[in-house]
Amino acid sequence: MPADPFIASMLSALSSTERQSAWCAFLDRYSGLIYHVVLSFDRDPDRSGNCFLFVCEQLSANDFRRLLKFDVGGRATFSTWLCAVVRNLCLDWHRKEHGRHRIFSSVVRRSATDQLLFELVFRRGFSAEESREELKRRGVDLSFAAVEERICDLRRCLSSRQLWLLSSGKSMLDSIGGEEEGNYVVEPADPAPDPEALMALRETHQHISAALASLTESDRLLVRLRYQEGLTLQQVAKLVGLKDAQTADRRLRDIIDHLRQALGIEHLVRGKPKPASV
Repeated sequence: MPADPFIASMLSALSSTERQSAWCAFLDRYSGLIYHVVLSFDRDPDRSGNCFLFVCEQLSANDFRRLLKFDVGGRATFSTWLCAVVRNLCLDWHRKEHGRHRIFSSVVRRSATDQLLFELVFRRGFSAEESREELKRRGVDLSFAAVEERICDLRRCLSSRQLWLLSSGKSMLDSIGGEEEGNYVVEPADPAPDPEALMALRETHQHISAALASLTESDRLLVRLRYQEGLTLQQVAKLVGLKDAQTADRRLRDIIDHLRQALGIEHLVRGKPKPASV
């Protein structure tokens, strides 16, 4: 497989005087992938944001030593290699923040598949379908019914206190408990928009894409980190090298003003994506 010229150029720039620009370009392209891996470990917005920040700090530490270890001529693609590196860093962060998880003795006695399923569902909060996909990715192909049955069996082998310990910090058992008690969510019959609405959405998407393309690379990165990845202003400022949260806020307000003018919208929402602390 031919090497990606962007990767080769980026890695070269990371070891030159253009390292800051290259780092911004890296985050612009791969922050979504990094955050996706982070969310597979913890979906709490505050904890996932802190973990994301930790991962990025480690990737940039020691003059980007970790990133520069990638072998451009090797067999693995950069995305695959980066996911493996990020997973290891996520584990490091969780061990540092929470210590190593102690597996209950009732789970230790079960099969390796059940132990993995316990980690996915009761530790990370995966749904039955998400767990099935993750098991399949790791070479364990089970039907949805078999996965559900194993989850219920695992739940039965845990004491009420163990279930409380697992759920008190992250509320990971809500979806399982709801299914067992028959509290199913009723979905609309057809949530898809009609053709006219779909055309309007496409036009809106094109206008927004064009407006975002008019931003500088660093401004697009700020928008992505704040509004797509959901980082706090303090986290954004720290990650991109701004002075403080107030500076990041002013930059983002200027960007929103620019987008408002580019889109011809007088009342573009300037509020924060979520009520997070700065």
